[in-house]
Amino acid sequence: MNENLGTAGGATRGHVDWASILAGAAIAVGASVVLTGFTAALGLGSVSAEPGEGLGTFALILVGLFAFVSLVAVYGLGGYVAGRMRARHSTSEDEVEARDGVHGLTVWAIGMILGGILAAGAISGGVRAAGSAATTAVEATGSAVGGALQGTGQLAGGIVGGAGQLAGGAISGVGQLAGGAATGAADAAQGGEGAGGNPLDYLTNRLLRSEATAPDQFSDEAIAGEVTSILGSVLRTGDVPEDDLDYLRDALAARTELTPAQIDARVEETVTQVQTLRTEAEERLAEAQAQAEEALATAEARAEELRAEAEQRLQEAQDAAIEAAESARRGAVWSALFLAVTSLVAGVAAWMGAIRGGHDRDAGRVWSGLTRRRS
Repeated sequence: MNENLGTAGGATRGHVDWASILAGAAIAVGASVVLTGFTAALGLGSVSAEPGEGLGTFALILVGLFAFVSLVAVYGLGGYVAGRMRARHSTSEDEVEARDGVHGLTVWAIGMILGGILAAGAISGGVRAAGSAATTAVEATGSAVGGALQGTGQLAGGIVGGAGQLAGGAISGVGQLAGGAATGAADAAQGGEGAGGNPLDYLTNRLLRSEATAPDQFSDEAIAGEVTSILGSVLRTGDVPEDDLDYLRDALAARTELTPAQIDARVEETVTQVQTLRTEAEERLAEAQAQAEEALATAEARAEELRAEAEQRLQEAQDAAIEAAESARRGAVWSALFLAVTSLVAGVAAWMGAIRGGHDRDAGRVWSGLTRRRS
């Protein structure tokens, strides 16, 4: 074929036929979109989050082979279209093949650029989705571990609080027994006026006590209040001064007809009863303290057990996250290598497809099987 190398119709022709290149690139991209849909469908069908539901490793290999063949075929087709549609401007066969091949490579380059832009968008979306999923997983793990730790604290605090309430209640009961009993006795003696329970009442009565022990001018209510304050002091301290005993004896002698021996026996019996109440209160307090210490020890042991369990869960979550990240890294490495090799082979296919398209252009054929009909 004898065609002008550089001119036609008086105008200088360029060496790159962009119309044929864009036509080949458009066809390659369109076919790539269709085949990518099939590849994605096969890939999604071959994997499953449920154990035993996926198609297995062999199916993944088939998906990879399909993706490889599809990409190579797509760019081979795009290169063929570019070579077939390019106008010939040289008589040298080597030069024609070189220019046809370069047009095929240009189709491949444009397809790679467009594919890279689309892939970048998909990758960024996948990264955002993976980041969201990872963040959700980390937050869920943190919530679980934090909830376990919080539960540990609440359990330990509840047990300790219960132990404190138990001990506090027992101590409060002892205090009420020591102070309230005397108050109740004084209330009964004074007609419910509430005198005699306060330790200061006892000190006040001792300070103002008449030299004439239990004189007749004192009312029964006043003497009862004095006696109540004395017994309240015995209940609180466990001891009774000798002058208080003398007052109790003289009060009984002034208000009863008992003999001195009977008076001493009644006074001693009353003091002993009050001291017995104090002893019982101390025993209850000691028992409550022992129970509180036991409950506290149980709470500490349980809190330590829950803390160890929470730390184990955290470590398991961290190991799982590391394993998932490592699996993703290995998958990304192999995917990148596969894509690089496939892209290089697709570039070779585009080059060879363009040269084949140029041959069919010069011979007036399409894929060697269809001949161009001339009018």
